[in-house]
Order: sequence, then structure tokens, then C-alpha cells
Amino acid sequence: MSLAGNDFGGEPIPELFGELKSMRHLTLGDANFSGLVPPHLGNLSRLIDLDLTSYKGPGLYSTNLAWLSRLANLQHLYLGGLSTAFDWAHSLNMLPSLQHLSLRNCGLRNAIPPPLHMNLTSLEVIDLSGNPFNSPVAVEKLFWPFWDFPRLETIYLESCGLQGILPEYMGNSTSLVNLGLNFNDLTGLPTTFKRLSNLKFLYLAQNNISGDIEKLLDKLPDNGLYVLELYGNNLEGSLPAQKGRLGSLYNLRISNNKISGDIPLWIGELTNLTSLELDSNNFHGVITQFHLANLASLKILGLSHNTLAIVADHNWVPPFKLMIAGLKSCGLGPKFPGWLRSQDTITMMDISNTSIADSIPDWFWTTFSNTRYFVLSGNQISGVLPAMMNEKMVAEVRDFSNNLLEGQLQKVPENLTYLDLSKNNLSGPLPLDFGAPFLESLILFENSLSGKIPQSFCQLKYLEFVDLSANLLQGPFPNCLNISQAGNTSRADLLGVHQNIIMLNLNDSNLSGMFPLFLQKCQNLIFLDLAFNRFSGSLPAWIDELSALALLRLRSNMFTGEIPPQLTKMKELQYLDLAYNSFSGAIPWSLVNLTAMSHRPADNDSLSYIVYYGWSLSTSNVGVIMLANLGPYNFEESGPDFSHITSATNESLLVVTKGQQLEFRSGIIYMVNIDLSCNNLTGHIPEDISMLTALKNLNLSWNHLSGVIPTNIGALQSIESLDLSHNELSGQIPTSLSAPASLSHLNLSYNNLSGQIPYGNQLRTLDDQASIYIGNPGLCGPPLSRNCSESSKLLPDAVDEDKSLSDGVFLYLGMGIGWVVGLWVVLCTFLFMQRWRIICFLVSDRLYDRIRASFTKQSGRN
Repeated sequence: MSLAGNDFGGEPIPELFGELKSMRHLTLGDANFSGLVPPHLGNLSRLIDLDLTSYKGPGLYSTNLAWLSRLANLQHLYLGGLSTAFDWAHSLNMLPSLQHLSLRNCGLRNAIPPPLHMNLTSLEVIDLSGNPFNSPVAVEKLFWPFWDFPRLETIYLESCGLQGILPEYMGNSTSLVNLGLNFNDLTGLPTTFKRLSNLKFLYLAQNNISGDIEKLLDKLPDNGLYVLELYGNNLEGSLPAQKGRLGSLYNLRISNNKISGDIPLWIGELTNLTSLELDSNNFHGVITQFHLANLASLKILGLSHNTLAIVADHNWVPPFKLMIAGLKSCGLGPKFPGWLRSQDTITMMDISNTSIADSIPDWFWTTFSNTRYFVLSGNQISGVLPAMMNEKMVAEVRDFSNNLLEGQLQKVPENLTYLDLSKNNLSGPLPLDFGAPFLESLILFENSLSGKIPQSFCQLKYLEFVDLSANLLQGPFPNCLNISQAGNTSRADLLGVHQNIIMLNLNDSNLSGMFPLFLQKCQNLIFLDLAFNRFSGSLPAWIDELSALALLRLRSNMFTGEIPPQLTKMKELQYLDLAYNSFSGAIPWSLVNLTAMSHRPADNDSLSYIVYYGWSLSTSNVGVIMLANLGPYNFEESGPDFSHITSATNESLLVVTKGQQLEFRSGIIYMVNIDLSCNNLTGHIPEDISMLTALKNLNLSWNHLSGVIPTNIGALQSIESLDLSHNELSGQIPTSLSAPASLSHLNLSYNNLSGQIPYGNQLRTLDDQASIYIGNPGLCGPPLSRNCSESSKLLPDAVDEDKSLSDGVFLYLGMGIGWVVGLWVVLCTFLFMQRWRIICFLVSDRLYDRIRASFTKQSGRN
């Protein structure tokens, strides 16, 4: 009986199943059963296959697996996802007919003691992957020696936390064909590994194996592997000069190591090769068509992130038909490589940063019309975007960014999910109808796009990433409110655009209008940058509904009003830039509620999801359907799987900190910032701002803040740049300011600060120290020339002296002005009034005569 793939809504497995004693096959995998596995299943003594795989819903569990011991005929047991009891090992050892066992992701933790008698002599396949086993644990101490099972062909122990070198007694498993040990912490192979004469599939990816790759390859068995996975280790050295025991390989996956040197010519002798993945190493030199001429079966070619050049005749037609080509950073140019013309089966291609400086050939659009994933960024490809780009290509992911493409953006194909045409020379308006109803990413920054953002933008209900920055757009953002036709304006339903949007970057785009209203329901929004536009009005009171927002940048707009206290309820906000607006009022005292600024950001915080948006093909993470007839060993790999494509972006963010504008790329993840400079803010600096201990940049300059600097501001232990200049702050500089060891930029100039400047080793290391305190006449002490002890003694007398001097100056100035004015009055009177002049002179003559006569008489008497 098979009920696999159904959905029973988390119901328990019916106990009546245990009464069907003639049942031989019971498959309940992924049927969304939950709860306790009924022990009554032990009554099914004729059962051969039992599948209780449970990855949906709450899942199944079993506290005691003793009932399994009654299933003596059981050959295939699949309990993936089942939460099992501690006695599982001994219960399973009672099944002598068991051939296939899967306990994948069952939460097994205890080590497995060896049983007294080994009964699993028929076991061929065992899968214990995804169990922690109290990891990390040395591999030789974990399991009973199932290496000695005579018929064991397949072992999967992936993601089990195993560490160290595989045990020497592993060489006894001579029947082993398939060994999967990916995603552990293994460091090497035992010397007995050569004994595994039947081994065909070896998976050792994402471990910690180091050393020379040639020495590691010498430990492999001589019979000839079919699959060798070593990607994601720390292997060094060069590939051997001879192919040796690698001549039978179908898959060679050694990406993400430190292997160097040239690619040897014997690669071209691996005629069975379907997958060649050498990405992200230190390979250099030239790959010619002779390396690839005999690889007729090749489906996956991964050479990205090396220093390689691919040189082939322009008319060369390869013998293979690729499905995946990862050639990022390889030298393919300057001409567009003609050998790609025959690769019309490619599903995924990355030829970014390959030094192509050419126009796109006409055959390009036809050859790659069925390519789902295409990256052509970082070249110098020129020409006008043709209409056939949208008519013929069915790509879901299209990245043509950072080229020299021109023209106008046309309506995009319906199946497109990712479009990046940033850093080109596109012009003209955006299409009135975007098309592509399933578009998730629209990246068009640094072009010359003009006009308004069309209303059809609101219909892109699956959008997650939008970047239209650094264009020539204008006007308000479209109104994405869908008012009901009945005229009921109180019922406004936002269109689907608000459902998934995570990043909206519109900086430097000349947009205007109010704060976009459709953002009210963007509860997944992490990154919002509206800087360098002409948005106006006040910030809405509902801004706290953007509960996931980590970066809010409104710099250089025309916003007014007070900073709403609701903004401080945004627990994830770690970057706040409101500089160069006209905000007024006080800084909200609830600023301390920005808890994301109280702890240091981690690599996996929300901003990391934004910084690394984009697409970059890594072949080690992408599978493709491939069937190969390998005698008795047929294998199939899953794919193509777009969900594992790694992400990357080269976009940067300009941040004003440390007195200058700096460019941040991935470092913005760790930037904790408050910039409220160049506004009209008043009041005091909140005392509790010092509780935001992860702050790296605090800029409150060019406002009208008053009061004192918070005394415990030195508690900002992560602060690197502090700018409080051009305010009306008074009082002394807190001594705690000398505490932050990371402080590298400080500006307290042009305030009313007074008293002695704090002394501290960190403050002494700052550059241009005198300019830090300029414009504060009351400050004293180093690095200023004014001595604090002299200043404190002389300050009252100096004030009195200055006051007396000032009074004397005003006295003499008044007397001089009065004398001049009086003299001019007399002279003007004599000049224009003749009679007065005659009378005045007569009076003066008579007075002179009387005085002279009196003086003569007095002299005669003597």
C-alpha cells in the first residue's frame, strides 16, 4: 500500500494498519502524518518495504523501536525525518534481511556501540546523513565497524559533524562502491584507502582536507573512479602531469580550493567526462581547443574565478553540447567568442568579466533563445538593445549590467524573473507596460532613463528588489493605491507590489512628491534609500509598520516637520540617515529603542540579504539532469536547480563618516549609523543615546542643539566618528569621551563649550586636533595654547579690564563726535548768517580791547 505524497493534515498513523498482517509493502513517505509511530506496525511480519519518511508538518517520532525487531523479513527501511529513540542501533541489528537503511535527518546524537553479534550481513546501503551525533566527533569513534559488512556498497554520512582522518580499518570495505562524506570536517584519507578496489563514487566536498592535491590523488584506488568531488576544501599544489587513475572519470569537481598551475592537456583525454568543474582556484595560463576537442560528452564546464584565457579558432565547432557554462573572469575577448555559436543547448551561462569588447552578434539571440539563466555583465559590449532580445529569448534571469549598451528599455518577456541592465547607457522613458508579471528583481541603476515611473510598476506584485537609482527620472512615485470603483475611498487596498518588496533604492533620481504611500504595507522591506531627490512633506506616523527595515536613507531631500517618535520603534533599524533636510523639533528621547544599534551586526543579519543580492553562477552548487550508462552503476544528479545559484552584487553605498564621504560595499552590513546633520533640530541630545553601544557613526552637526553633551557618551564603545559641531552646546566636554578606543574622528567645533579638554591616549591620536575644538572660546588645555590654570585666575580681571576698556573707548568716541558736530554748527552759522558773523566779531573785538586795557592798567601800577 502506498499513500506517499498525500497530505493527511498532520493526523496520526492509524493503528489499524498494524492489523493488515499480509501487507508486504507500506509506503507513507511525505504524506504529512504526525505523532507517535504505532508499535502495532511490528505485527506486519511479512513486510518487506517500510517507508515512513517524514519531512512535512510536525513529523513522526518513536520512543522505542523495539517493534522493528519483529519485522524479520524487512529488506528496505526508510525512516528519514523520524525522531527516533536511543536504542535504534540494537533494534536495527535484529533485522538480518535488511538491505537498504535510511535514517537521514533523524536527530541521532548518541555514538553507536558495537553489538556483540553483527546480524546486518545483508546490508547494502546505509544513509545516516544529516544527524549531528553530538558533533564534532572523531569519525573512528562514532560507528560500529560496518566497514566489515561483506555486502555493503553505499555509505552516506553527509553533514554529520565528522572530523579527523578516516580510520585505517575503512580499507576493509572492499565491496564499497559509493562513499558520500560531503559537508563534514574531515582532514584526510587513510593509507588503506587504496584497498577500496570497487569504489566508483567518492564525495568529499566541503570538508577541511588540506595539503597537496597530487598526494591526495595518489591515495585513491587504481581501478578508476567515475565521480570525484573535492570542492570546498583547502587543497593546494598543481594537478599531476599524468592523468593516472583518473582516466575513467565522468565527473571531476574540484572547485573552491587553492589549486594552482596550468590546466594539463590530459584533461582532454577524459573522453567520458560530463562535468568539469575547476571554479574558484588559482589556475592560470591558456586553455586551447585541444584541451576540449575530445570531450564529446561534456555537459558542465566550470572555469570561473581563475586566471585563465580560452583561445580557440573563431570558426571552431566543439564536439560537445553544454548545458551549463560558468566562464566568469576567463579571458574570452576582445571579440565575441565564435565557438559559442554551436552551444544552443545551454541552460545556464555566465560569461561576465571576460574582456569582451564587441557588439553582440546576430546569431546570439537565436543560439541562446532557450537559455534560462544568462549573465553577460562586466564587459564592454556595445550596441543598441534590439527588440528581438525580448522576442526570442526566454531567459528567466538576465544580467547584462556594466556594459556599453544603448537604446530604450522595451517591454520584457513574461517569464522573466530577474533583470539587471545597470551601469549601461540606456535612455528614454521606462516602458508603460513592463510585462513580466512574475518579475522579482528590477535593477536599472546608473543609466540615463528619464520620465516618470509608470503606473504599471504597481502591477509587479512579485517584486523583491528594485534599484532605479542614479537616473534622470522625475515626478512623484506612482500611486499604487487601488481605490474601489464604488467610490469608497475609506477602503484602499494596496496592489500586490507591497507583498514581497525587500529593497527599494531610488537615490539620486530627481523624484518628488510625498513619502511613497504604498510603502505602508511593505512589511518585508529591509532597505529603503530615497536620498538625493526632492521628496517633501513630513514622515508618516505609520512608518513604524516597516518593522523589518534595517536601512533608512532620506538624505538631501526637502522633508519637514518633526522626526516621528514611531520611527524609534523599528527594532531592526541599524542605519538611519536624515541629513540635509528641514526636520525641526527635538531628537526623540526614545531613540534608545533602536535595539539593532545596541549589538554588533552579524554576517547573517538582514542587511546581508540586501548586499549580496544578484546572481553569480557557481557550478559546485548547481546540478543538471545527466544519465550515464556505467555498467551496473547508473547515476542521476538532480537539477537544474536555480535555488542554489549564489548571489553577489557590486553596488556600493556612499556614507558620510569621519568627516568625509566613504564608499561601502559589503561593509555596509556592519555599519551602524545615525546622521541627523544639517537640519533645524533643537533641544538637548538624548542622555540615553549612549546605550546604542554598537553605533559607529553619530553625526548631529549643523543643527541648533543646546544643553550639555551627555556625560556618559563615552559608553559608545564602538564609535568611530562623532560630529557635534556647529550647534549651541555648552558646558564641559565629558571626560568619558576619552574612553572609546575605536574613535578616529571627532568634531566639536563652533559650540559654546568651556572648561578643560579631557586628556586621553585615544584623543591624542586624532588628526588635526586644534580644529576639533575651534570656535569654543571657553575651552582650555592641550591641544589649545591657553593654559587652564592661568585662564581660571585671570578670567574675572580680564573681564573687568575688557569692560573698563570698552567704557573708555565709548566715552572718548562720544566726546570726539560731539566736538566735531559742535564745531560744524558754529562754522555753518558764521558762513551763512552775515549779521551774526559781524556781531560775533564786534563782541570779540570789544572783549579783547577791555582785556588789553585792564592788563595795561595793572602793569602801570606795578
